[in-house]
Amino acid sequence: MSHSEHRGERARQAAACELRAAVARKQLTLSALSAAAGIPRSTLHSKLQGHSDLTVAELVKLAIALDVPVARLVARMVEVSEGEGTGKPAQR
Repeated sequence: MSHSEHRGERARQAAACELRAAVARKQLTLSALSAAAGIPRSTLHSKLQGHSDLTVAELVKLAIALDVPVARLVARMVEVSEGEGTGKPAQR
C-alpha cells in the first residue's frame, strides 16, 4: 500500500469513527440516521464501518443529520491521515 493510500485509509477510518461516536451521542438508530440523511441503510452501514469512502455530499448530509459541523469531521480526518491523531474519536 502506498503512502497516499495508507493516508486515505486512515482518513476513512477516522471519519467512520467520528460518525459512529456522533451517532452514539445522539442515540440514533442506523435506520433513523439513514432516513434523516437520505442515505440507504446498507450504504450507510458500509460507510460507518469504514468499508467504503464517504462522498462530500454524504459527509454533509450526515453532519446535518447529526448536528455536527462538517469542518470538525474533515479536520479530524486530516489530523489522523497526517499521523497526528490516534484514530479514536476526539474528546468533546
